[in-house]
Amino acid sequence: MESVIPRQVNTAPFEVNQELAWVRASQAGDNGAFNRLVLKWERRIYNLSYRMLRHPEDAADSTQEIFLLAFRNIRKFKHNSRFSTWLYRIAVNHCIDVLKKRPISGLTEDGDMDSVGVSARLAVKSTQENEVFRDERQRRILDSLALLPAEQRIVIELKFFQDETFEVISRILDVPQSTIKSRFYSALDILKDRLGICAEEIL
Repeated sequence: MESVIPRQVNTAPFEVNQELAWVRASQAGDNGAFNRLVLKWERRIYNLSYRMLRHPEDAADSTQEIFLLAFRNIRKFKHNSRFSTWLYRIAVNHCIDVLKKRPISGLTEDGDMDSVGVSARLAVKSTQENEVFRDERQRRILDSLALLPAEQRIVIELKFFQDETFEVISRILDVPQSTIKSRFYSALDILKDRLGICAEEIL
């Protein structure tokens, strides 16, 4: 499975209703309906896992484990939030568990994967004349993201890469919004310090 740049999910009424139908069918035991949910969300879950874990094989294994957990627990989904919120909660908890079992390390040789998505989300500015330096800056951003504590890294992931609001992130992580914001701005301060760039370039 290859890393891809995150794409924005279409939230048109038809697609939302279709997803709801797949969820309800999955809860009734329809494996085909659950497979459709996997096809819709697997790229985003893989990308989340990759940016959190920074190892393609770990990300692929975790993606499979996350959907296995979702499959086993689909009947517990109460429809009091979006399906994506419920799925992200499973993914986040799994990735954090994996990170807690290993020491923080640097990038792998694949460390520049998905760097276009990183630069876009963090709005790192460059000109055509500076393209030679752009890749190095993107690599530095990825280096810095990889060294953030897991609790801060996942907030950056959900805010920048998944386009979630503080309110939704709070529900996903089951943490007060004030704590989410504190982690977010602390992470930005760390990134600014490590990268030596101003707030406007990160935001």
